Amino acid sequence: MKKFTKKTNLLATAAVLAAAQALVAGQALAQSSVTISGIVDTYAGSTQLSGTPRQTRVESGGLSASQLTFSGVEDLGGSLKAEFGLSMFLRADTGANGRSDTDPLFARLAFVGLSSELGTLRLGRQTSSSFLTMLRTNSLGDSAAFSPIFLHTFRNAVGQGTQFLSPGAPPASRALTGALGTTDSAWNNAVGYVSPIVGGFTISALYAPGEVDGVGNRKELGAFYANGPLNLALVVDKFAAGSVPASGPAAAALQSQTSVQLAGAYAFGFGRVSAGYFNHKRDYTTVTDDRIRTFHVGASIPVGAGAVLLQTAQSRQSPDVGASTKRTTTTVGYDYNLSKRTDLYALYMNDKFTSLAAGNSVVIGIRHRF
Repeated sequence: MKKFTKKTNLLATAAVLAAAQALVAGQALAQSSVTISGIVDTYAGSTQLSGTPRQTRVESGGLSASQLTFSGVEDLGGSLKAEFGLSMFLRADTGANGRSDTDPLFARLAFVGLSSELGTLRLGRQTSSSFLTMLRTNSLGDSAAFSPIFLHTFRNAVGQGTQFLSPGAPPASRALTGALGTTDSAWNNAVGYVSPIVGGFTISALYAPGEVDGVGNRKELGAFYANGPLNLALVVDKFAAGSVPASGPAAAALQSQTSVQLAGAYAFGFGRVSAGYFNHKRDYTTVTDDRIRTFHVGASIPVGAGAVLLQTAQSRQSPDVGASTKRTTTTVGYDYNLSKRTDLYALYMNDKFTSLAAGNSVVIGIRHRF
């Protein structure tokens, strides 16, 4: 009887230990983490775009858009992981959320997805690869106010001033710059895929159905190469009729738009040099079709505890009928690192548009990451 009891106790103890081990293993497999991060960036100074009066102002987002992000990952076992991202823009000068009053709460990102050794699949509002490529091959990053290539492509011309619109009231006029401004940096209702890295190469695809009668879809395909100091990217976007919000000139009359971006960057011993090219072809139903070609070149050169930042962009808009226009914008500045998370910067920007007086901006700012 005693031997039976001992054996029973041993078996029971082993069972308890096995159950505990399985529980711990299960908990390990289900490990998850949530991160809160963000940027607060505010500048002060005198700003002036071509053809506009000079303004003295304190604004949010000098070198980076002020933002707050919640992100998380859960290990599901093997190579499979679940992930999410919720990110909002902030206006640090007023405390308001969003880039404007019309932004949704999580205008920057709102997605859930799965990742594995086969790649990453995401559903929801996602940043386009075209926008990400512009950031990665741009010495002034996501500076919507002072990055020349940002001003010429992704910042809405309406927000910059009526001088950047063709004559006539919308939808009879066109935006002469900011060809991707009304498409936004992120797409709603999107399905996105990013492949694993193979030999330095990565492929991305993004698709957003119209979901409403009369609204077409959006499609994007990108190819990227990164190896040591070299980064290269090619991205093609296709916007169907009605897929661009009717908030900009002629957006309601836009039948289709195709945008191609080719860009790259190389880190030399003296600093990082970047360059790129955008080709936007816009077809309208009742407005003259046009094409906008934009070149940019820039550099980030370490000096002391910071870096000298340089960039020039030039855009030419050529309508099928009518005169062409040209815009050239150049920014130079210095970004000084107080720590790994906090920096001070000073920027000067010159902006010149066809037949308009040049504009000059001088600002200083502080940026903190957390």
